[in-house]
Amino acid sequence: MRSAIGFLIILWGLAHFFSTAFSQLETTATSALQTIAVAAEVSREAMLETK
Repeated sequence: MRSAIGFLIILWGLAHFFSTAFSQLETTATSALQTIAVAAEVSREAMLETK
């Protein structure tokens, strides 16, 4: 019985950790893609100015 309760606590902790981790991963990916989009726009404008 004791090991079953410990196992449930570990499962709960892992579920909480992964739900937080996936949320942070999504935030990080969104920020990275926005940065890439801004860099592409700046590069495009710089290329147009040099023509």
